Amino acid sequence: MSSVQPVIPSQDLIDAAKKILGDCSDQRAIRLLEKSNNDLDRIKIHQEDLLKRRSSDSRPLREHPIDTPPREEDVAEKPNRRSNPPSQPRRAVLGQGEDRSRYRPSKTHISGPHSLSPSSNSSSQRGAPTPAPDEGTATSNEWDFTLPWILDFMDIDDNPDSFQPDALVRIIQPSASVPKVRDYLEFFGRDVADGKINEPVRGFPAIFYAVETDQEAMVRLLINFGANVSVVHSASRTPLLAYAILKDSEQQTHSTAILSTLLSTAASPHVIPAETFTPFTRDAPTGSTLEADRKIEVTELTRWCTDATRLKLAKATNLTQRYYLDRAAKLKPPSLRHKQITKIKKATGLLGVPYFLIGQTIAVDLLIENLLAHLLMPTEQPLVLCFAGPSGHGKTELARQLQTLLSLDMELVDCTTMSRESELFGPRKPWVGAKKGSPLNNFLVQHAGERCLVFLDEFEKTSEEIHQALLLPFGNGEYEDRRNREKVDCSKTIWILATNALDDTILEFYEQNEPKFDGDEAEKDQAVKQLLKELQGAFLNWFDAPVTGRVSGFVPFLPFSAGEQAVITHRELLKLDEQLRGPINLLREELIGNIILKFEREATLCELLAKDYYCKELGARSLIQGVKKVRNIIVKAYLEEEEEIQENDMLQEFIITVQDGEIVGRARKTFYH
Repeated sequence: MSSVQPVIPSQDLIDAAKKILGDCSDQRAIRLLEKSNNDLDRIKIHQEDLLKRRSSDSRPLREHPIDTPPREEDVAEKPNRRSNPPSQPRRAVLGQGEDRSRYRPSKTHISGPHSLSPSSNSSSQRGAPTPAPDEGTATSNEWDFTLPWILDFMDIDDNPDSFQPDALVRIIQPSASVPKVRDYLEFFGRDVADGKINEPVRGFPAIFYAVETDQEAMVRLLINFGANVSVVHSASRTPLLAYAILKDSEQQTHSTAILSTLLSTAASPHVIPAETFTPFTRDAPTGSTLEADRKIEVTELTRWCTDATRLKLAKATNLTQRYYLDRAAKLKPPSLRHKQITKIKKATGLLGVPYFLIGQTIAVDLLIENLLAHLLMPTEQPLVLCFAGPSGHGKTELARQLQTLLSLDMELVDCTTMSRESELFGPRKPWVGAKKGSPLNNFLVQHAGERCLVFLDEFEKTSEEIHQALLLPFGNGEYEDRRNREKVDCSKTIWILATNALDDTILEFYEQNEPKFDGDEAEKDQAVKQLLKELQGAFLNWFDAPVTGRVSGFVPFLPFSAGEQAVITHRELLKLDEQLRGPINLLREELIGNIILKFEREATLCELLAKDYYCKELGARSLIQGVKKVRNIIVKAYLEEEEEIQENDMLQEFIITVQDGEIVGRARKTFYH
């Protein structure tokens, strides 16, 4: 890639630069003029940043208490310091081939003076950012919800051995590379980063810039190194959670995973005005004001929100985001002992499970309850859980979320063809194939004495022979490696038996007791106890006493409510949108793409699809069929265009809406990427 040759600075420019930089040589002024393409404003901003960092270095590190403990593997051992810190990427000159669509400089802040006050420190309680000033003194600054572009030309006077929040941002913004950011953070270690990572960079703590990348892994990385999810933008007092929502409307994205991540790590939903997301099944407003029947209630945590921003939030939050906000607002936050136990037992992610699953609140509560009890009072007997419920209602999804949030390895076993012990664990000596073992055998050996997950899918398809082979591992956590007959410790293995054998019991009980699951807590708890009792009896009839006696707990998965059905439909529509946004590639025969979907009246749309397609026996799988109807509408309109398909940077916006009770679609406009 050829570079743009900078214009040789005149003596007047050199003198002007020296005046900004203070006492410096002509060579330093010329060097910075070349790096800034003779832009004196950029040099002024650079010098202000440099002086600010030097001033910051002279102050003692501040402590920032963190709501969520770091990931254990990140802080278990501070990495050895290398001779040099990881290199910081140089920023290319604008227009030299780098995509700027993701990071747009803020018109408000890119060239202005640094007059923003520091953002708040972390709070020890969930979601308690520093409250906005009293209304009489509150700032009226309107922020456009884009972040400043942090310049990236480093002066030789910068100190590479000192952790700098703005240096961290310089790595985050141009590359959005998680490995590069991890290298920088690990070079200094959490103890150093934790003291300064929440300091503002041009008014925004570094985690704002991490959220801007739309990468969940990037956000989690900064949280693990002490970033506080309750910080706010200094001038407007906008909370991080609100920015995660509002940036989507600016960038035409829908980072629901980022929202869930922030909520799961103690960001408070109560900083978002409730009238913008409740009820979650209500369509977003389309006018210039909120509807009159929306009750506006200003609280200490929402006083930051102006009327204009409130309207933007109501329009920007999609159906899935409204659902997670509504769910988080109703959840009881974990107690201090919950946090203490999970931190000590290296299971902090367990408390975040409710923020990543649609529906199945009873299943999630029972899973957490069983896991916490097992962690608090461990025994030689491993944890064996039965996930029972109709297909498509989240059994595998919940296991995968548990795997992700606890950073565990998982072995998924399809039991539909398992009838003999050798098919599950492999043959013993001297039978042929004994040296190879089996995927499950080798997994247990590899994770001996370690916490891990084994998911036995469609467990009802297994035979009595396999049940007998599992009694010893389920009973006392012992297993014999089929390759060499050595004993293997699997007492820390978490076994999940997923089954559809109890579907009739669950569906019948749900139909008879559905109102109780939406009633008061006492009535709901009584219904759950009765259901668990019936499930144990049904399991006993199907699998006999030896296996039943080794099951630690039952986790039932119930049919989805009408609102949950709509949200799952919306989630699948977002997946379709993600597919269609990809580029056209004729060589790889990828012949449809560069399409952005816009869902008008999305709640009504999703409720209509869910009503037509949801089946209790199939769950989310049945709702996917409804999304295929939308896909076919788009494909039909796409194929009716007379132009040949071409590879280009043109994006087409496609509207999906409901008219007279029917789902319709139309292409609205075409624009450049």
